Amino acid sequence: MDAAKAVALLDGIVAAERADPSIDPHYGTRWWIPDGGAEVGVVLLHGLTNCPPQYDRLGEQLHSRGHAVLVPRMPYHGYRDRMTEAIANLRAPDLEAATLRAVVAAAFCARRIVVLGISVGATLAGWLASRTRIDTAIALAPFCGLREIPGGANDALGTLLRRVPNRFSWWDPRRKEAQEPAHGYPRFSTRALGESLRISTDIDTAPHGPHARRAVLVLNDDDPVVNNAHARRRFATLRDYGVDVDDVALQGMPDIHDLIEPQIPQEQTELVYPVLIDLIEQRPA
Repeated sequence: MDAAKAVALLDGIVAAERADPSIDPHYGTRWWIPDGGAEVGVVLLHGLTNCPPQYDRLGEQLHSRGHAVLVPRMPYHGYRDRMTEAIANLRAPDLEAATLRAVVAAAFCARRIVVLGISVGATLAGWLASRTRIDTAIALAPFCGLREIPGGANDALGTLLRRVPNRFSWWDPRRKEAQEPAHGYPRFSTRALGESLRISTDIDTAPHGPHARRAVLVLNDDDPVVNNAHARRRFATLRDYGVDVDDVALQGMPDIHDLIEPQIPQEQTELVYPVLIDLIEQRPA
C-alpha cells in the first residue's frame, strides 16, 4: 500500500476541480485516508444531481472505524449554480471514468475495496462488479429503470432519451427550486437520465474477465422511483461473470428514494447506516 500515492492522485483531482469556477469548492471530491492506509477502502458514489456532501456523515463514521474513504464528485455535479444546464452534457463514460479513478486511488491505500452507491451510483457499483476485481459492490436502490415502466422497456426508454432533444424537469414540481438538499440540483436532464440507464445495460455487455467477489442489492420495497424487479434481474446477470449476488430488503422504510441523504427532512440515516456499515465490514467468505 502507498497512501501517499492515493493522496497525490486525489490532490490532482481536487486541484482540477478548484480551477473550474463553475464548481463549488465545498461540493468537490473528498476523502478520509489514514496515514498508513487501511485494510478496507470504501468508495462512495453519489446519485444523479447530488454531490459528495451526500456522504459526509457516513464517510466520517466509516473513517472513525478505521477505513479509508473516498467520495468522488461526478462530472457536471456540484456546481455553484443549482439551475445549471451543464448536466445535459453528461455521458455514461464520464461517470464510469470518474468511478474507475476513485477505485484506482482506493487500491493505493487499502487491501480490500468496497464500492457503495445509491441510485445511479448503485448502478455504477454493479458496472464495476462486472469488470473489476473489487471485493464488494453494494448497490442501494440502483437506477436500472423507473418503477412505473415494465422491466425491459426501461432499456428502450434509455435509448429513446439519449436520442430525442433534451428537456429539464423538476424532481419535485411542487417545491421546485426549494427542494432539498441545497447541494443538489432541483432539476434533472432527460439526456442525463438516458445516459444513466445506459450504465444499467452496460452491465449486461461486460466482457468475461475480472469481476468482483460479491455484489449486494439493498432495496426498499416502497421505493417510489426505481423498478426493483428490473434491478434484481439486471444484477442477477452478474452471476454469469462469477459474482456472488445477495439481496437485502430494508424493512419499515418510508416511500422515499434517497434513504441516505442526511440533509433532507425525511432522512433515514439512523436506520440505514448501520445496515450499510455491517455490509461494508463483512469479511470475505
